[in-house]
Amino acid sequence: MKMKWLFLAWAVGTISVNALAGDEFVTSQIRELVKQGKILSLDAILAKYPQDMAGRLLDLEVESEHGQVIYELEFLRQNGDVVEFVIDAASGEILEQENGN
Repeated sequence: MKMKWLFLAWAVGTISVNALAGDEFVTSQIRELVKQGKILSLDAILAKYPQDMAGRLLDLEVESEHGQVIYELEFLRQNGDVVEFVIDAASGEILEQENGN
């Protein structure tokens, strides 16, 4: 019985540590970074590039790459093309843009 609880406690602890050590951020972490002024909000990013960020938002990820927080945004254009942007979350600079069909 003790072994079962010990394993359960270990498993839960492992899941929590792995979630915090991952490269993706959870919503509460993103809000805190925006509140602290360390990154721009999604609204600020979208307002900065209204022509580029036009279309339906298909996917949004906030990740850490090489110590830099980035937004990965994917939009579906009216003509059916999919456009993906990688944006520096701190400065709002577009780092990469990939146009696809």
